[in-house]
Amino acid sequence: MYIWLIGLHVAAVTVWIAGLSVAAILISALDPATAAEPGPTRVLRAAGRWDRRVTSPAMGLAWILGPTLVVVGGWGFEPWLVAKVAIVVALSALHGKLAAALRRLAEPAPASGVRPVSPLLRFSPLAVIVGVIAIVTLVVVKPY
Repeated sequence: MYIWLIGLHVAAVTVWIAGLSVAAILISALDPATAAEPGPTRVLRAAGRWDRRVTSPAMGLAWILGPTLVVVGGWGFEPWLVAKVAIVVALSALHGKLAAALRRLAEPAPASGVRPVSPLLRFSPLAVIVGVIAIVTLVVVKPY
């Protein structure tokens, strides 16, 4: 049973991170003016639908299976696990910010013509990559 839970957890995390990466790349590549054009707006709407239907449920499943693995596996609050969870919380928050930015950019432009998106989201692809590398390293190496 435990090995099946691990497999499902890894699959859910893979789908979540793939969707998170796509959203991060789109948000960082499109400025608000370009995003208002018909082609990019269609892509942003499609990415938003994918996020709601696939990426967000995958994240939820990963969040359900992760603590389940901790309980079933009999793990304690080991430092590497606490550090991993902190990074997962940060990636989850980033996912929320990116999902909101996708929605905002896919909406019709207001009278000002600009739909604001945080300029810090331009670094979101890098944040996803660094977060995933840190998590995989913590899980495999268990340094402390």
